[in-house]
Amino acid sequence: MKTSALSLVAAILFLSFCGCVYGGNDGVDPRNGFVLNDSLFRTNYAIRKNWTGGVEIAFTDMSQTKSFSGKVHIVQFLLDTLSPKVTYTYMPSDSPSFDRNRNFDVALLYKNVTYKDGQEITGTGEVLSKPTGGSLTYVQGPGYQTYTYTLEFGKQRIKGVYKGDVTIIE
Repeated sequence: MKTSALSLVAAILFLSFCGCVYGGNDGVDPRNGFVLNDSLFRTNYAIRKNWTGGVEIAFTDMSQTKSFSGKVHIVQFLLDTLSPKVTYTYMPSDSPSFDRNRNFDVALLYKNVTYKDGQEITGTGEVLSKPTGGSLTYVQGPGYQTYTYTLEFGKQRIKGVYKGDVTIIE
């Protein structure tokens, strides 16, 4: 009887955990977002853009439409390369040990920036652009991508995750 009760409790906990993590959302984590100052900011969208200097990856709560208007939060990384199963760490590019395949030197946090008709309104919100630490890990999954990241801007620390489809902009 005692073993059956423990087995039942274990099964309930297992199913509860699976429901929280996967939420019936085809295996995609419904908790995409980052924590800043004990507040969760949902980032249900991810954008990847290749440019002459490398790769930009951004996590945002903004829908990618030309008509979007409202307040936006974005965490953005600029990397020379982006490879799966690599953890990139922050390091100033003028550091002798900077490795463009393992480090990044530019990351940004946009807090409460106003957008109108899909365009950023200059001078709104707060933009942090001088990280003092952080990391970004990218893993390619079957049908989705997972990014886990941390960023430090002095005393402000961000911890986030994104798991899902990434919109690629050329």
